[in-house]
Amino acid sequence: MVTTSKKIQLSSHTVKALKHNEQYSHSLIKNDSDIIVLVNEESIVTFVSPSITPILGYAPEEIVGCHVLVLVHPDDLDTVQWMLGEIGQSPGKSLSAEYRLCCKDGSWRWFEGSGTNLLHVPGIEAIVGNFRDVTERKVAPHSHWSEMSASEHFVQFYESEVFLLDSLSGFIDTGLSAGDACIVIATKAHRERLEERLKAKGLDLIAAHTRGEYIALDAVETLSKFMVDGLPEPQRFLEIIGSIIRQAGEGRLRVRAFGEMVALLWEEGNQAGAIHLEELWNDLAGIHSFSLFCAYPMHGFGKAAHGTPFTEIGTHHTRVIPAESYNALATPDERLRAITLLQQKAESLHAEIMERKEAEKALRISEIRYRRLFEAARDGVLILDPRTRKILDANPFMEELLGYTREELIGKELFEIGLHKDEQANQDAFRKLQENHYIRYEDLPLKTKRGEKRDIEVVANLYEEEDKPIIQYNIRDISARKKLERQKDEFISMASHELKTPVTSLKGFLNLLQRRLTSPEDEKELHYLARMNAQVHKLAKLINDLLDISKMQTGQLVYREEHFDVDALVQEIVENIQGTTQTHHLLLESQTQAEAFGDRDRIGQVLINLLNNAIKYSPQASTVLMRVAKDQNNALVSVQDFGIGIAKEHQQKIFERFYQVTDPEERTYPGLGIGLYISLEIVKRHGGQIWVESKKGEGTTFHFTLPLFQERKRQVSL
Repeated sequence: MVTTSKKIQLSSHTVKALKHNEQYSHSLIKNDSDIIVLVNEESIVTFVSPSITPILGYAPEEIVGCHVLVLVHPDDLDTVQWMLGEIGQSPGKSLSAEYRLCCKDGSWRWFEGSGTNLLHVPGIEAIVGNFRDVTERKVAPHSHWSEMSASEHFVQFYESEVFLLDSLSGFIDTGLSAGDACIVIATKAHRERLEERLKAKGLDLIAAHTRGEYIALDAVETLSKFMVDGLPEPQRFLEIIGSIIRQAGEGRLRVRAFGEMVALLWEEGNQAGAIHLEELWNDLAGIHSFSLFCAYPMHGFGKAAHGTPFTEIGTHHTRVIPAESYNALATPDERLRAITLLQQKAESLHAEIMERKEAEKALRISEIRYRRLFEAARDGVLILDPRTRKILDANPFMEELLGYTREELIGKELFEIGLHKDEQANQDAFRKLQENHYIRYEDLPLKTKRGEKRDIEVVANLYEEEDKPIIQYNIRDISARKKLERQKDEFISMASHELKTPVTSLKGFLNLLQRRLTSPEDEKELHYLARMNAQVHKLAKLINDLLDISKMQTGQLVYREEHFDVDALVQEIVENIQGTTQTHHLLLESQTQAEAFGDRDRIGQVLINLLNNAIKYSPQASTVLMRVAKDQNNALVSVQDFGIGIAKEHQQKIFERFYQVTDPEERTYPGLGIGLYISLEIVKRHGGQIWVESKKGEGTTFHFTLPLFQERKRQVSL
């Protein structure tokens, strides 16, 4: 919209010319409530009378400079354009039509607009338009106000307060003009705006009030006089409202009343109170004769649950007047289309409601199932608030595990129930959860309320539930498993120590026999002794590995610290293993001058484990590759075979103690599953890392790193 801030006034010459024109002097001088507009040959507005402000809400300067059609309703553009075209062709010609103009607040009002071509008149030189607001006649049912029976009870639904006040002013204006008593029980804002409209119609409200014809009461104050415990008390209502109507009707044929109290109760959410008040109004109509005007804003019925009470409101009235969007439809065809559209919307809404009910039913079933799982789970479950870090819910197993009741647990933080050792550990755990949304503790100590010590495994997740962040802790009691593991470790330690002595003796006697049998006739016996010696060597290695595991578990495995050349160690191990195998060629592809710090023999043990595995798991291949490389901080050792490979699902587990791959092909190779576990622990103690790269059927490469001596910052004490 093009606007100008220049203040526009008619020149004295133009005013004089208009006043001398009999056709428009009356409009300018007497009907100052109409909107007067001057439009030039280009259909641009050059003047607007100040009366536009109280009617449409615009200041005159907001419209001056705009095209004359800028405020016209899209459905009325053809009518107005045709009228302007006809007027513009003939000097002095006048035409009129009814159409809608847009208010500043976005609402629409009906006007009876007339235009006359005075472009040829000196001093005027414009098409002069006169616009009279006829919204009340077009939209509000005031044509029926005088035809209403003396005891009619009707309800008006409205979308804007302008429409309500137009209807109400017509209702009261008709009554006062006919000498009826009129009672208005409304909010202060509505009373003030109603009285402005009535005064604009020329009514003397002070005189009407003095004669007892016009009674205005505050709806909030009046309602408070007969409400008890959220409902209107019948006897008080009869005494208060009945006496007002009785006094107003003395000496008069009819009484008209407007009550806004039902709408106030509805807006407060007191639907039962509003409907009960409608019933009391109807009961009162059986005692006194009066017509009643009730009104409800449409925005108060926007929920599906309002369907039944909306229908019930209609049954309490003799007439229902729809909101302005329906009343503004001028022709029967438009109204039939609107009804059809409303039917379609109602059907669509009904279908949506049914879908929502089905979804809600499914959600309830899901919640019930979840609750049953929650209650029956043999793992502990805690639900926490991420903001406060306090427990919101706990399942029965959690009560059993910790010794606290559910009531005692709710509102506590985890360190207060022994789950984290102190508040700092608690804060650290929640910080990790916020960063990663997931944490896992494979083995945490727990002290119960009863003072018992338990071992637990913990998995915690941070997730969204109905757009709210929730933390769930799942806690599994692994005390029995840990006890069995400790018993197994103790047994392995004890058995290894008990076996070591006789195996050592057996090996000594075998060596003694081999030295004594030196003649050519003893060749067969020497062959058998060599095979026995090899098996005893394997048994001794197994016993040593089991002893290493036991020492690792208790932190007693000794590491000797020394500088050593990585290349020399790798070369030595390759040569030693090559001497024991006839099936594979061990190829050392690259070396580097790298020096490490640690236990040379233990790193050699890692190399032996990796090379033996490479030979064992590549029976159809003939080559194993070794590589040594380095960067600024670490030496990297790699062992590659071209054997059966390792499936992805096993690659993280093969470093676990006693883990054995369960694939049928791998089960043909004997072993206890401890070599890689020992290798992992040794490399970790040296500050390095070990990992595997493999594809099923394409071979395997194991890598491990060792910090270089010159770069090593001894973070881990050997």
